[in-house]
Amino acid sequence: MGKTFHKLFYHAVWSTYLRLPTISPDIEKALYPFIENKAKRFHCIIHAIDGIEDHIHISIEIPPAESVSDIIGKLKGSSSYFLNKEMQITTDFRWQEGFACLTFAEKDLPNIVRYIKHQKEHHRSGKLNKAMEELETD
Repeated sequence: MGKTFHKLFYHAVWSTYLRLPTISPDIEKALYPFIENKAKRFHCIIHAIDGIEDHIHISIEIPPAESVSDIIGKLKGSSSYFLNKEMQITTDFRWQEGFACLTFAEKDLPNIVRYIKHQKEHHRSGKLNKAMEELETD
């Protein structure tokens, strides 16, 4: 059987439990590389990941044989476990249930990546992309 060609781009957003500001700089330093490495194990490609204290944005390619919900669920669950049990940076890190996700065209990848990589500046300055921030889960 031949190899399947795909280019499936997603912009996903998920929040910390109760939108609590629990993503400290120390947690972020461990969290983002962990999520990137875990995604690779599922044959996913993360183009950008960033966020603020209570939510993260990710630009990710997910193979067509995988369920978006399954992949996001695995990234959320394994990252909580990693922070709480393996790294023991915290004992009560949790993600809110659910997530928001949109697809986008490859031509939009540079703009999405730029937006995600500058999350802190966008939130600090109030220069948010309304469509992208409305993705945030409550």
